[in-house]
Amino acid sequence: MKRYFAIISTLIFLVLTSTCLYSQSTSNKPQTSIPVGFTKDSLELKTLVIDLLKWHEKDKHADFDFKKNDSVYVGIDWQKHKARMTELEGTNLFTKHFLDNYQKIALHLDKELRENKEKYYVGDLPPYGNESNEWCNCQDYPGNIWNVLKIVNLKIKDTTATFKWTWSKGFSYSVKATKENNVWKIAELERFNITNFSW
Repeated sequence: MKRYFAIISTLIFLVLTSTCLYSQSTSNKPQTSIPVGFTKDSLELKTLVIDLLKWHEKDKHADFDFKKNDSVYVGIDWQKHKARMTELEGTNLFTKHFLDNYQKIALHLDKELRENKEKYYVGDLPPYGNESNEWCNCQDYPGNIWNVLKIVNLKIKDTTATFKWTWSKGFSYSVKATKENNVWKIAELERFNITNFSW
């Protein structure tokens, strides 16, 4: 009986010692874990950007259609603009905040053209922006964009994410996204602001 008790005691001691040593060895390792849900959100946001760029690649409509008087643009064509707003809303890529801001930009452009601060002649480059596409601040996309596009500087607080996308060294584009009904949508894009559409 004593021998049986000694064997059991030895086994318990060995189990407790090995558990303690394992616990100490894992606690000394650097913490590399990613916050719960962060990886999932990062992948979803990358998918959102890819969906945005794929939509834009196929998009054949102008962002802000203008009315013209002879050879000069004189304001926004509101009928075409209404159709454009419906189209943007139908993509399910954008928040109400983005769409409201897009509308404000149209109103601003209309005012600038009506006040005639600087004539915008048909066929000329617009007197605003930097000659790059507002949707990406680029001239065109690289051929292997879906393989090289990365999400960087990602910060998430509650249902709001800010980040940049990049596809090459020295290039990045800032984005703000909001989660609505558990789905990430574009809330702000770097080039869609009043300042970029002013002259």
